[in-house]
Amino acid sequence: MAPRAALLTFPTGVEEHGGSLRIAFAYKGKRHRESLGLSATKQNINFAKMKRETILYEIKIGTFSYAAHFPNSKHASGKPRALDIEHLSALFLASKEHDIRQSTYNRYKWVLKDFAETYGTNRSCDTLSPRSLTLFKQELVKGRSSKTVNNNLVTINAFLSWLHKMEYLDKDLSNVLTRVKESESDIQPFSMNEISKALSVCHQLQHRNMVTLLVYSGIRSGELCALAWEDVDFENNTIHIRRSTYDHRGLKTTKTDKERFVDLLPPAVEALKSQRHLTYLYPANEHDVELPGKSFRREKLRFVFNPKAVREQKGSDYDYYGKRALGRIWATLCEKAGIPHRNQYQLRHTYASWMITHANVNVSYLAQQMGHADITMVAKVYGKWLTDSNKKESDRVWKELQKVR
Repeated sequence: MAPRAALLTFPTGVEEHGGSLRIAFAYKGKRHRESLGLSATKQNINFAKMKRETILYEIKIGTFSYAAHFPNSKHASGKPRALDIEHLSALFLASKEHDIRQSTYNRYKWVLKDFAETYGTNRSCDTLSPRSLTLFKQELVKGRSSKTVNNNLVTINAFLSWLHKMEYLDKDLSNVLTRVKESESDIQPFSMNEISKALSVCHQLQHRNMVTLLVYSGIRSGELCALAWEDVDFENNTIHIRRSTYDHRGLKTTKTDKERFVDLLPPAVEALKSQRHLTYLYPANEHDVELPGKSFRREKLRFVFNPKAVREQKGSDYDYYGKRALGRIWATLCEKAGIPHRNQYQLRHTYASWMITHANVNVSYLAQQMGHADITMVAKVYGKWLTDSNKKESDRVWKELQKVR
């Protein structure tokens, strides 16, 4: 019995290759063959014939766009055909996957998934316009904080800019979705009395040392989780901040990708000396630290704060904490101490507010200690305390001038 393909009639320029139909045509003096990804049936052969005739006609009148007909071809050029938002989101993510951290990639992924679902996964990119995006923004702001909305807009605008760059859009619409006004940062530092209460009810030595280091050094939660004994210098009373953690587990470089040395106040030094009895002799293990650009460095580390040092966690699969664990520990202490709960990140704000209001610290020094690029962020976040501190500084300066007189 003759093969099924042999019973079919193929018109000029249409053939079967590798189990799929492909068409052949000449363009700019070169012969091209492009697969259609269709099996050889009478209906598909007729479709292939008409598609080829359409292509030949477009070539003749000068309107042919290779990318519009075959967007995935290595010969594709010209403006690509319009695709749906969901498909384009996947292409954008694929283009970013090797350039950004895994955590950033994951954030891009869920933001764009939410964008596609709200805007319409099957809607074509041709429908994107200032009007349609404005309507989308009205939905986006519902039930979300201004900070969350603005964070989402950063990713969505990057996607819109990419669509224009890749010629899916004639115009760059990334300037349509403007930021919304953010309320002042939710800074609710703890008082010295509240911190004393929390520490007094903390009967787990490692947890007490963790809280003390956070509030007397101002380092970020992830930086504390990733701190290793190799980073601690008792001779100079400093710690070398070189890495951080993700929310769950996984090591990476710091938020700004820059290392820094942090000077330790006496309570922080004592907390680390106390912690030395718990974890200093643990064996060092090799860990991968993610760097910018999806590369890694391997380090042999003994983490300062090890879950296995707590009796209930001796069987832990990890030898360092994730940031969410700190949140649970601090919430429990607030409840036991009877103090109003604010998340553990407020311990970092507590350090900053104490340094400004009680110690009248140099702002540039504080920015360096906390890992900010410059004083701009310090002024933005802690402006209220800086204003109060400046009033005190004015009084001090006048007293000094009076001495000179």
